[in-house]
Amino acid sequence: MGLDLTLLPMRGPRELGERNVFAYNRLRFDPDYSLFGQIREIDGSEPTIKPLAIPPQMWVVSYEDRELDRTRTDGYDSELTFVYAKELKKLKLPEDVSTRNRAIKAFVDALPDDTPIILWWS
Repeated sequence: MGLDLTLLPMRGPRELGERNVFAYNRLRFDPDYSLFGQIREIDGSEPTIKPLAIPPQMWVVSYEDRELDRTRTDGYDSELTFVYAKELKKLKLPEDVSTRNRAIKAFVDALPDDTPIILWWS
């Protein structure tokens, strides 16, 4: 099973205090372990970007298969985490990065630094 990462940018820092946060925007990276390893431990590597746990009262709500899904865990049943855009802007892109991943990085770079971004691993 491969490792996939989808970013769920929130509308702003105030949403961290909400009970239900709707995942309106989804940015799914093409698989790239050189990027993922900067955010998550892969094969013993120490990530340079440290995700934070989502607040205990917060649930992420998305529209899946014609119904609403409400969760606190990702595709691996691990607690959801987030990073601020400021931290994700530190991602270093490899020379051979895909066009999609370059576009996602450009999107993140355009966000205000205090924008929380939920990390959905699957």
